[in-house]
Amino acid sequence: MQRSPAVEAAVRRFYELFSANDVDDFAAGLSPEPDGMVIGTGPTEWYEGRDTFVGAYAEQIAAIPGIRLEAGNPRGWEEETVGWAADRPTFLLPDGTLMPVRLTMILTKDGDEWKPTQAHFSLGVPDELLPSVLGGEAA
Repeated sequence: MQRSPAVEAAVRRFYELFSANDVDDFAAGLSPEPDGMVIGTGPTEWYEGRDTFVGAYAEQIAAIPGIRLEAGNPRGWEEETVGWAADRPTFLLPDGTLMPVRLTMILTKDGDEWKPTQAHFSLGVPDELLPSVLGGEAA
């Protein structure tokens, strides 16, 4: 395993493609592996299969035109044809709302390019808010 500037650049490229709001370009930037998946921040955002994720992306940019995703400080590693990354990017909503998230991503080599195969976005919840998030009383 070694640190990979190429994987880190691929994560930044994913953000650029996401932010361009172009479904075809976004899809071209993903791994062609049909069994890829993405887990979003919402309880129902579990997209199994590349085509399902591309469809969900199309719905999201239609519902929130102009949504963007900005890099934090991506860290990436690689071993042969598999790369993985972690970052703290921020979704920027058109109304100015900032939504900081956490991301882990698995990438695979497609020719000379690293492309996302799996991604998991999450929201950090402070420990003191967990009881209310889980349906109990706040501490």
